[in-house]
Amino acid sequence: MKRILTLAVVATTLLSAACSKNDDGGTYNTPLAVQIDPTIADPALFPKASTRVTDTDFETGDKIGVTITMEADKSSFLSNKEFTFDGENFTAPGTLWYDDANLASTLFAYYPYQAGATHPTEFSVQADQSGNNYMASDLVIGFKTGVKPEKTIDLAFKHKMTRVIIRVTNGTGSDITEIRIDGAIGTGAIDAATGAFTAKSGAAIINVKACERTKNELYYALLVPQNGVQLKTTITTADGKTRPWTLGTTDLVSGTNRELKVNVQPKDMEVVLGGQIDGWDNGADLEIDNGGQVVEPTISWGGVNYKIVTLADGRTWMAENLRYVPDGKTVSSDPAEDAGIWYPQRVVEKDGAYSAEVSTDADYIAKVGYYYDFCTAAGITELTAANSTTFEGVQGICPDGWHIPTADELTALITAYKSTDGKTYWADLDKDGFNTTLIQMRAQATKKEATGEIIPGKWSNTLNANNHQFSSGWLMSSTANTAGGNNYKVSSSGFISSQNKAVMFLNTYVANTGATNVSMSVSNASNFAGIPVRCIKDK
Repeated sequence: MKRILTLAVVATTLLSAACSKNDDGGTYNTPLAVQIDPTIADPALFPKASTRVTDTDFETGDKIGVTITMEADKSSFLSNKEFTFDGENFTAPGTLWYDDANLASTLFAYYPYQAGATHPTEFSVQADQSGNNYMASDLVIGFKTGVKPEKTIDLAFKHKMTRVIIRVTNGTGSDITEIRIDGAIGTGAIDAATGAFTAKSGAAIINVKACERTKNELYYALLVPQNGVQLKTTITTADGKTRPWTLGTTDLVSGTNRELKVNVQPKDMEVVLGGQIDGWDNGADLEIDNGGQVVEPTISWGGVNYKIVTLADGRTWMAENLRYVPDGKTVSSDPAEDAGIWYPQRVVEKDGAYSAEVSTDADYIAKVGYYYDFCTAAGITELTAANSTTFEGVQGICPDGWHIPTADELTALITAYKSTDGKTYWADLDKDGFNTTLIQMRAQATKKEATGEIIPGKWSNTLNANNHQFSSGWLMSSTANTAGGNNYKVSSSGFISSQNKAVMFLNTYVANTGATNVSMSVSNASNFAGIPVRCIKDK
C-alpha cells in the first residue's frame, strides 16, 4: 500500500501552555514539530543493512535537511535542520513551529542530508555508483509555499536526477565487470527558493560507473539533468574487452528515466532505448548516433598503448613486444655494439640463403618491438656471478604492476596451450590474442666475450637434405638457468656464459613432406643476446 508523504504536527509537553492564533481568531495550545510518514515501496531493491532512500519512500536512519523561510520578510526560521527517520516519522526533537499560525512560509527539504549551517547549494552524483553510492547520488527534494503551522501538511518529494536503467542481454560468454556512462556534467545547482535543480554551468564532465542490480542483466545510473548532452556507454567484460556506444544528443529532464536495452555480442553490441519506470516520469527516447565496436584492452607505457590479453591460464600478458627505451639508453642499429637495446632484425632471402638484417623501419618496429639484453630488461647496471640468480620476477622495464615473466609463468603458458598429441602449438595462443607471430623471427643480437668484446650473433637456421629449420624465436624470462652452473661462468671457448630460462618458439619446415611443424618449449637463452620482452601482470 502506498501512502502520501505528509508533514504532520505532534503535541509536545515543552511549551504546552503556549497559545497561538489562527485565521478564525481562535487559539490552540499545541506547539508543532515536522514529521514525515512514508511507506517502503520496494524493500528488496537493496540490502536492508544500510540506510537509503528507495524509489518512492524512506527507511529507518535516513536523514533529510529542512529549511523554512518566512515569506513576509524572507527571514530564516529553520536552516538546514537535520531530521532523522525512526521507522514511522522524520523527527528533530525540540524543533517547534513559530507561534503565529497566520504567517506563511516556504518549506524546502532534501535527501541525502549534508551537514552545515545552511542547505547545500550544489549536489554531485557519485562517479562510482556501485552499492550504496547509488542511493547517495539520488537527490530527492520536497518543496512547498504558503505553509502555515497546521496539524497536517502534505509535502511531495520528487526525484531530481535523470535515471538510466540498463537492461543487458549478454551473449559474449564472459561476465560483465563494469558499465560506464560518460559525457554528462556531474554537478547541479540547488535553488531552495524554488526547489529547482539544474546542471551547474562549467562543472566537470563525469564518467559514471553504473550500479549492478542483477549481474549481467540490470544496472542503474543517476545523471544530473541537463540539455544538449551526448552520452557514451561503455561495457567491459571479464576478458578485458570494452564495447563503447555513442548516443545521439539529447536533453536529460529532471525526474525522468531512460531505459537502455543492451545486446552485447562477442564483436559488438546493440542498444535500444525507451520505456517507463514506476516513480519516475517518462522521458523521450534516446537515439543511437553511431555503431558499436569492440575495443581491445591496452596498457599505456612510455607513450605507447600495448594490447593486453588474459589467457587460458588466467594470467594477463602484453600481446605485443616492448618498444620501451629506458632513460640513458639509445637504441643501436649495430648488433656488435654493447648497447643493451637494439633495433629488431628481420629475415631476408638472397640467392636461396637466409640472413638477418637490421631494420629501423618505424612500422616494423611498431610490429615487433626492440631487442634487449637481460641487464637492460631487468633495469640493472651489472650482471655478476653473485647476483645473477636474484632477479626472478623483477619489474625491470615493465610498467608498475607488471614484471618480466618467471620460468614458472612461461611453463604455465605452455602447459595451458599444449595439444593432446604432446606437442605445443601457438595457433591457439594466437586465437586467444597473444600474437606469437611477433616473436617467431628473432635473430640473436650479440654475445659477450670474456674480454668484453662483442661478437655478432648468427641467425639460427639450418638446412639439410630433409628439413629446413626456418626460424626460432625467444621470449625472455627473469629466472636464471642454474643447471650445470650455467647462470654465470666462463666457457671453454672463453665466452662468458650467463643464461636465463626462456620460451623458444620453433618453426621447422620439412622439405620432403612440405609440412611445417611449430612448437614451444622452455629452454635457455643467453643473457647477453638481444631478446624480445613481454611483460606479465602481477597477481
